Amino acid sequence: MATSTRKPRTAKQKSDINAESKAIQKAESPKKKRGLKPASIEANLINTSDDDLSRIIAQSCKYLDRKPPKDNEELAERVNEYFRECTSEHQLPTVEGLALACGVTRQTVHEWETVKAHINPIRADIIKKAKQILAEIDAKLASEGKIPQVVYIFRSKNFYGMRDQQEVVLTPNNPLGDEQNAEQLKQKYIDSTYTDKNEEDK
Repeated sequence: MATSTRKPRTAKQKSDINAESKAIQKAESPKKKRGLKPASIEANLINTSDDDLSRIIAQSCKYLDRKPPKDNEELAERVNEYFRECTSEHQLPTVEGLALACGVTRQTVHEWETVKAHINPIRADIIKKAKQILAEIDAKLASEGKIPQVVYIFRSKNFYGMRDQQEVVLTPNNPLGDEQNAEQLKQKYIDSTYTDKNEEDK
């Protein structure tokens, strides 16, 4: 009866087999997407119940079918109505909510306040005052620790026109020294010319 004899595997052969086995397992396993968390809002909600979510969606869709105001008087009434409803419903007012209450988009509100302000300055002033109220609310919430500072900074820069500002003072360098009048400059030129002439005579 024939018997087969196998030589024991060397340490290098065992290492190569283990490495090949791991490579096969890695290739066959499903790839995981990069990133610690999904980018969706739903996956990043903080302490939000189903009731909270339903309430927020209902409030946001309240003015979905509203048409733009016919005149400045109607616009002012809608702005006042929006702040009254936010107070009674314990809802935090936002620029987006203000735009919906006015029956327009946030971009339109921005245009009323800026690029179209010369066409209707009264309308622009109504929007500026409304956004000033929003800015004050955010500032008080931030100062009392009700919202994170980073949220306040983001909203201030994107909605209220605030920005980081560094003051740079430029001091002009006058090659003629301190400021001099015309007579002093003339005498200085004469003295310089006289000195140069003396140097040449030597």
